[in-house]
Amino acid sequence: MPTNTTYPNAAEWTPLQAKTTNITLGSLAQKATGFAVGAIGSLSGIPQVAQIGQSFTNSSENYSPKSAYAVSAVNALKSTNNVGIQYPDFRARKFPKEGVDTAIALSTKRVDGLAVSQRTLFDRSDAGNNKNAIRSGLYSATSISPYGPYSIFNLQTLYGWGDHDNPYALRNDFTAQSHVATQWKINPSISAAAAGALSLVTGTTFSEQPASGKWEPTKNALSKATPFRGDKVNVIDFSQRELKDAYRWLPKPKIFGDAAIFDKVGTTADLIKFFFTGPKLHAGNTTEEDDIIVFRAVIGSISDSFNASWNGFQLIGRGDQNFQYGGFTRDISIDFTVYATDRDEVKPIWRKLNALAGYTAPEYTDNIALVGPWMRLTLGDLFNQQAVIVKSVNYTLHNAETTWETNIEQDPQMMQTPHKVDVNMTVTPITDWLPQKGGKFYSLAKRFDGDSGLPLPGNDNWLSDTKNNAELSQEQLAKLAKAQRENKDEFNIVNDATEINALDKGEFDISNQPQ
Repeated sequence: MPTNTTYPNAAEWTPLQAKTTNITLGSLAQKATGFAVGAIGSLSGIPQVAQIGQSFTNSSENYSPKSAYAVSAVNALKSTNNVGIQYPDFRARKFPKEGVDTAIALSTKRVDGLAVSQRTLFDRSDAGNNKNAIRSGLYSATSISPYGPYSIFNLQTLYGWGDHDNPYALRNDFTAQSHVATQWKINPSISAAAAGALSLVTGTTFSEQPASGKWEPTKNALSKATPFRGDKVNVIDFSQRELKDAYRWLPKPKIFGDAAIFDKVGTTADLIKFFFTGPKLHAGNTTEEDDIIVFRAVIGSISDSFNASWNGFQLIGRGDQNFQYGGFTRDISIDFTVYATDRDEVKPIWRKLNALAGYTAPEYTDNIALVGPWMRLTLGDLFNQQAVIVKSVNYTLHNAETTWETNIEQDPQMMQTPHKVDVNMTVTPITDWLPQKGGKFYSLAKRFDGDSGLPLPGNDNWLSDTKNNAELSQEQLAKLAKAQRENKDEFNIVNDATEINALDKGEFDISNQPQ
């Protein structure tokens, strides 16, 4: 057999093995030393301490700072130890050799989530910590397990990602409709002839009623038996519902009744919360129903502009201008893209786009007066049910990358529409608190008062120490109200006990005040 001159050691070569973390049994002492000096440098505020200590650690002849991660061996990819787990973490499955003490072996494992689980389990300063401890504890347990956290915490199970890669899915009919489809149910209507007949029989005047109806889950047996494989966020339809059902993509099965323990059944989530609601649904609201428009958060850009208005005026004896503060404005611009990844997503996406555009148009009263709508925006934890007025909504309905639904088979329930729409919208926040120096401009909180919607102070409110309306005294509020009514620029006002008492009683009548 000829000698392999290119790779002379090919016969002895073995593939690199994937490691559990960048910690190995042989480097535990060095890792501990490096962690200690790093902690001293961080806690003391003297980073040079950490740098010097790490230099000594790195100079050890038995230690290499190189990462212990490597490409997984081919035989690991073909392992039969997955026991049905779709997304096993090959690093997590690499336990140390037999004979190694369990405690030492676990010290080389990933324990992601353990710290926050401990922190929220034993910290009683905020409500809802036990719930957080359960979630993070489960994440930590799966990190230690041979399968890794992604086997449970993945895009499909948590975030409603589409099941497009399912090798067992039936793909022999692209027109197949799934169980999430809806159909229009027509309510009974009274024709003109029937109304006249009823009037003669009963002696009561009946008028013709136009046909009306509502969208309901499909009744088609084949559709109900076809599983939905698309994006569970995109398929959420536009409707009026409670805030807790913002991400409900499937009606709660009737077999569960009203049991609260099953409220999460049929709901999903997004990587970043991103939806719009009607004005009734302030943060913390658990009873009202209003419009909810949910989009998958494929966000291109977010800009937030804060603008101060200064009015210049000239003083005698000075060549330069003086300035007087005139006001404050703020605009938020959001660019995002909406994609349809499944045929059943097309209708709900376009219903939501239509509803969003409607918030730039007025409502009409009986006397033909125009009433401007406003809505609430949720975007991660930056804005949690933030009241906004919509200044503009721009749709790019087609560009070079856009594909269309052609409806080649002429399905009467399908429309010819683009599969991809780029959205740009500009909104102006109408905050629940006064914009003021030292005040609050973002939500950054997780718990809110159920009546007012204001964030509650605590560890889960990063802006607990900022000023808000409630911290202004009744006297200050009275001064502000009087100054606004009198169109005054400067709030140098003498205390007015009458006004303060009226403010306390809510008796201000602004209808007769000068604008």
